[in-house]
Amino acid sequence: MHNGTVRSILAKAGVVAVALVTVGAATTAAAANSADDTGVTGVTSVGKPQPKHGGTVRIAQRPNDSPNVIWPFMDVNQVTSINIGEFQQFFFRPLYFAGRDDRIAIDDDLSPAQAPVWSEDGRTVTIRLKNWKWSNGERLTGRDVQFWINMAKAEKEHDGYYTPPMTIAGTTTNYFPDNVVSTSVAEHGISITFDQAYNRTWVLQNVLTTITPMPRAWDVTGPDGARGRCSADAVDTPTLKADCDPVFRHLSAASVDKKTFATNPLWQISDGPWKLKSYDAASGAYAIVRNKAYSGVHKPYLDEVDFVPYKNAEAQYADLQAGASSPNALQIGILPKAHAARYDPADLQAGNPLAGQGYHIAPRTYLDSISYYQLNFRSSRHGKLFRQAYFTKALQDSYDQQGVIDGPRKGWGHPTIGAVPALPEGNPLSPNAQQHRMKFDLAEARSLMAANGWDLSTTPAVCRNPGTGPGQCGADIAAGDKAEFDLDYQAGNADLPGIMAAYRTNLAQSGISVNLAEVPVDHLQSEASLCTPANPAGCAWDAALYGGWVYSPQLYPTGDSLFATGAAANVWGYSDPHLDQLIAKTITSNDIQDMYAYEDYVNDHQPVIYTDDIVAIYEVADGLRMPVQDPFEGYQPEFWYYTK
Repeated sequence: MHNGTVRSILAKAGVVAVALVTVGAATTAAAANSADDTGVTGVTSVGKPQPKHGGTVRIAQRPNDSPNVIWPFMDVNQVTSINIGEFQQFFFRPLYFAGRDDRIAIDDDLSPAQAPVWSEDGRTVTIRLKNWKWSNGERLTGRDVQFWINMAKAEKEHDGYYTPPMTIAGTTTNYFPDNVVSTSVAEHGISITFDQAYNRTWVLQNVLTTITPMPRAWDVTGPDGARGRCSADAVDTPTLKADCDPVFRHLSAASVDKKTFATNPLWQISDGPWKLKSYDAASGAYAIVRNKAYSGVHKPYLDEVDFVPYKNAEAQYADLQAGASSPNALQIGILPKAHAARYDPADLQAGNPLAGQGYHIAPRTYLDSISYYQLNFRSSRHGKLFRQAYFTKALQDSYDQQGVIDGPRKGWGHPTIGAVPALPEGNPLSPNAQQHRMKFDLAEARSLMAANGWDLSTTPAVCRNPGTGPGQCGADIAAGDKAEFDLDYQAGNADLPGIMAAYRTNLAQSGISVNLAEVPVDHLQSEASLCTPANPAGCAWDAALYGGWVYSPQLYPTGDSLFATGAAANVWGYSDPHLDQLIAKTITSNDIQDMYAYEDYVNDHQPVIYTDDIVAIYEVADGLRMPVQDPFEGYQPEFWYYTK
């Protein structure tokens, strides 16, 4: 999923994406606390602060980045970490939830489903649901799970997690939901049978985590409440698409009508620990309150959490400077790097400029993400450049990840090493991937351009030796073509203009000219999703720095939703048949060596240009405890509490 304000791919959220202040986001734990400070009973260790029930927390949103869709079934340009982990999952829980304690793992006690059980042949998985209820009093059943599967089956072109079937060397591999051949629905659960045996880790972490049970009250075709048939069908019902289409149209339209987010009865039906109290369509401000009907464990301590929007980081910092006890004070905010002290792993509080205002710095939490900017390989203007491996290598060689971390980031970050995150611990890194690093090598970048037919006496360089042979510029590049492209990046981040200007200077040393543009996040989201084979007019954009990719809700980093040909999140049109073959193997094989083979291959190629992974610096008001940390750029405010 695209990650948050420097986020997960651009679209399949995710994620989350790359070079923004918040790109590496989000610590949700207070400095002096660990995850065992609190539990269901509220009992604490001897000598530790006692939790107090009640109260309101005001938390700053990332600049210019409010949630914009409430229904969890999302198009590719809607699947972001903001929409998922900082909005939808408060109200609507996926079958299997992950995010506590900075761990890349399923949280059994926060999930409405029990651990899956597999058939002996590995083709059928049975999911038994816990005794959860919707806030309207109806029981959560297997039919609610079937509703989601049916919608995914019928509306594949609108599913941000969809990857089409791949046929390589005569063998076809199907991805969800094309690989579902039948289901068996019961009151307490559902069994799903696939067309073959798949990697069980992939099924649990990349398929079942994307399924959000939907109440049957959502199976309506219009505001008059006329009943639909999408939830009642079987996956092989001939009329499935005809039955789901009107329901999809109604729900998708209601899902982006921000002025009715908090008043539409559809979205007031919740199985999560929170309900939406208010949403300001003009500003993006919203508030959540306890769901008193929540039937899961870990019920909230707080009464309310208010999410406060900001246009830029400095406006938010001014509110933090006013102090934790000021009127309308923030209890949680993000410290801009410009005001931060250099990162000291031995003492995060050292040099905290807001200590005197009643704040402490939350512990550093690593986001399970990769950061990058994406190249549009289908660009009608400069896609032919990006399709040359030497050119993309020169782009990567010119980005100084460590220099950015040591400079404007002040040590608050770490390099992206490739397609699988090195941090936090828990990802299946191959031995080669553990040693892999993206080089910063301006001399190599210049040598690559010169060795492939470019005249570097001017910037932009000019192709002087067209053709596809050794020493030539490559396919589709004509004599006189220039080494130039446009790069759009997200507005509102104080660090980015300087970082991008330095990158432009580095590229110029290799004869590459980049035209930079700072644009609103909504523009970036929509821009990338416009370019499709059916809409060539939308392919004029060249490159976009939106953030990166958070491996959530798809935890297992196989690349099927990100780099596979035709994958929903692969909005930049990257295609490599051998990579597709390796990806297909990772989802059908339980052998870790197949995962390693995928990693090693993709790390030697350049589907994106990797940038530094940022860590946000969270300031937390003294007296507020945030014992739970999230590596997926989401929050679990049900674990936050004030102390007595």
